[in-house]
Amino acid sequence: MGVSVKGRRRISYRGQNFVWWVAPDGDDCDRIYLNIVSEDKSIVLAYRVDGESFYIISKGRRLHGEETSGKWQRCAIPFREPLMVVTPEAVARIIAWAVERGKKDGDE
Repeated sequence: MGVSVKGRRRISYRGQNFVWWVAPDGDDCDRIYLNIVSEDKSIVLAYRVDGESFYIISKGRRLHGEETSGKWQRCAIPFREPLMVVTPEAVARIIAWAVERGKKDGDE
């Protein structure tokens, strides 16, 4: 079964399709999260949008081009500062980082 796209945004990265949305998480006291899911659900990411979070939660089977255990893991965000406003450009940077261990801010 695919990822629901109703009311959500789509983005492609190197031929792979993703869906993303920002919404409260009922399991976390309705804190606001950016959610990014690949079409095949191999990459599943959640990021708390509050200006204070310095990590992304990976919930999928792949991260940085490698297989994972499938268990949730926290990873440092690929930005110098936490996101307070979600933009398509920020989502694209997170996807690039998740797919192939993209460069962090300040890397040459």
